[in-house]
Amino acid sequence: MVRLDAGETTVRFAPETARLTVRQGSNELASGTVRAELGAETAPATDSYALSSDGDSVRVRYDGVDVETTVTLTTADGGVHVSVAVTNTAGEPKPVGRLCPLAADELAFGPETGVYRHGYQSWTPTATLPVEEAFPAVDPVDVPMMTDVAAPTATSHCQIGLTEGDSHLTAGFLDHSAFVTRFDYEHGDGVESLSAVCPGDGVELAPGETATSAPLRLDAARPVDEALTAIAERTGTRMHARVGEWVPTGWCSWYHYFTGVTADDVRTNRSALDEWGLPVEVVQLDDGYQTAFGDWRTLAEGFEDMASLVADIDDADHTPGLWLAPFFVQEDAALVDEHPEWLLTDSDGEFVPAGERHGEMYGLDLTHPEVQAWLRETFRTITEEWGFDYLKLDFLYAGALPGERFADVTRAEAYRQGLATIREAVGEETYILGCGAPQGQSVGLVDAMRVGPDTAEYWVREGESASEPAHENAIRNVLNRDYLHRRWWVNDPDCQLVRETTELSMAERETFAAIVALTGGSNLFSDRIDEIGAAGRDLLERSLPPVESGTVSGVGRTEFPERVVCERPADAGRAVALFNWDDEPDALSLSLDADERGWDALEGEPITAGGTVERTVPAHGCLLVHVVPALDTPHLLGTDHLGGLGDRLERVAWDADEADGRLTLSLDIETPQQLTLAVPDGWTHPDGAAADGTGTLSLTARPGTTTVSFERH
Repeated sequence: MVRLDAGETTVRFAPETARLTVRQGSNELASGTVRAELGAETAPATDSYALSSDGDSVRVRYDGVDVETTVTLTTADGGVHVSVAVTNTAGEPKPVGRLCPLAADELAFGPETGVYRHGYQSWTPTATLPVEEAFPAVDPVDVPMMTDVAAPTATSHCQIGLTEGDSHLTAGFLDHSAFVTRFDYEHGDGVESLSAVCPGDGVELAPGETATSAPLRLDAARPVDEALTAIAERTGTRMHARVGEWVPTGWCSWYHYFTGVTADDVRTNRSALDEWGLPVEVVQLDDGYQTAFGDWRTLAEGFEDMASLVADIDDADHTPGLWLAPFFVQEDAALVDEHPEWLLTDSDGEFVPAGERHGEMYGLDLTHPEVQAWLRETFRTITEEWGFDYLKLDFLYAGALPGERFADVTRAEAYRQGLATIREAVGEETYILGCGAPQGQSVGLVDAMRVGPDTAEYWVREGESASEPAHENAIRNVLNRDYLHRRWWVNDPDCQLVRETTELSMAERETFAAIVALTGGSNLFSDRIDEIGAAGRDLLERSLPPVESGTVSGVGRTEFPERVVCERPADAGRAVALFNWDDEPDALSLSLDADERGWDALEGEPITAGGTVERTVPAHGCLLVHVVPALDTPHLLGTDHLGGLGDRLERVAWDADEADGRLTLSLDIETPQQLTLAVPDGWTHPDGAAADGTGTLSLTARPGTTTVSFERH
């Protein structure tokens, strides 16, 4: 028996049975075998094995008939990593089936278990549900667009978390470049089985070649949310995640104009941005400029001169952006007639269905040399001839559908070949946002990622699946994938809609704005600017600029986490958002510690030290409070910025002598911000401020450094 200890996470491996057991301290949580499929064989055969160890790593090699199997186990910071490899020792090629570092058939997670399920691609729902519950079924015609058609219904991609009482088990693969990794499970009276799967997709392994699963991390030491964060950090590092400093802000044409957009619409809104002075950068043209999905360089009427449109957008303050779906082709596109050999086919030679949008849709074979050449030519036209610097690539899942390909590679490898071809064509400086994209398989190739379904002009439509466009569906995923932000990429929550002509209530618009402001992802909006009223403009202004990140509490415990916190390190302040996910008004409250005071950021009211703020919050609304240490000298209390400015407040200094004092604030902002200062008893401002111990002072802070003087009395 081999035993590996990583704090509370303990793994035991029996070489003679290839059986692995995971424990949380002394509690056995899961037990099962390590398996690998090569041809018709399931390995390892346990008649003959050799065991070796090196520090924190153990390796067991099995010699079988026509196959050699190696199981590797390593301890690492509170978790244990397991991988399985198979080598073809036969004289002929053999197809690779499933590589399973753990196939558990005994689990200590009963009917009260919550299962954190991570969706396959951007739009696939991600959340924690009771083990016996499932997300609403997807319309059959949308199955290829919303789910992994090669996976069973009860599955979680990339990572999974199980929680029951004080027992936690989080598992995640640390690399997704070679496999569409997933966790298949069965449930009845609890979780009855769990298999960590790297599908080989039937790729042939030549004699002497080896196929190795991605490392599987098993963590029983931490709660699910903390364990998921640790997995994301390791995966991002291993896959060379692109996490830059720039976070996109801007305007997008889609949610007002949809496919009816014109070049003049883009120009008009670009001019309106200048008149407004809103500090956002991207001006993105969405769907509607092309004649067909697949014919991206055949332009619709009015878009014949894309370089001219780009020139009208591009300046020191604005970046021209373009949407396209490069792997997604509609049945009547010229590309289908001219190059049918470029499309994915099934074993009968029929095109693989990718869902319906403009009739039947298909996916490209991204391993075909001519497809790769076409991608290079297309994207060089878009970036070099037209001049777009920001690209939103949509419906990317179509390149990872199961099917027959030119090259014998896995779906993940084919998909990454396509994305890598695009990245090579556009260069390192062009910003790429992925959407409708397999999540783990995109790490290292995109700069930002849509992490949820589309937003919509309404909260939710009863009877539709959780993958369909809806504010509720977008929010579910944004909260439950927050831990990926700045570890795999910049999270994109999709566009804010703040105009008053939608079905969204003001409370619902405030909730989305608060989530965007506190979590620090991309911040684009998609309203015709001249339709945005004063309240909508105020809401957008208050969600800018982007902060670095926030923290979502409740991931791994509930479907809709109810708290988001954005820390402000410069003065130990924080913004706290609580949410009412009910369809009716509900009372929410936040109590402060005795040495804390606060500011109700939506009501604009101070909260005394040790006090409690209580509000009846509308359906789908939020309570947002800025919390700071209660000091006996003047200090920052609240900000117009919904996230309390977060890391944008770079420095706070207080300098006092016998007669007066000075508060200095350094802000990394582009436009002025309204701030509310607390003025405790004993201090006044020369312009006059209440000095009764609850006094406040409102002021405008400019970019850079603002100094405010006070007098003792």
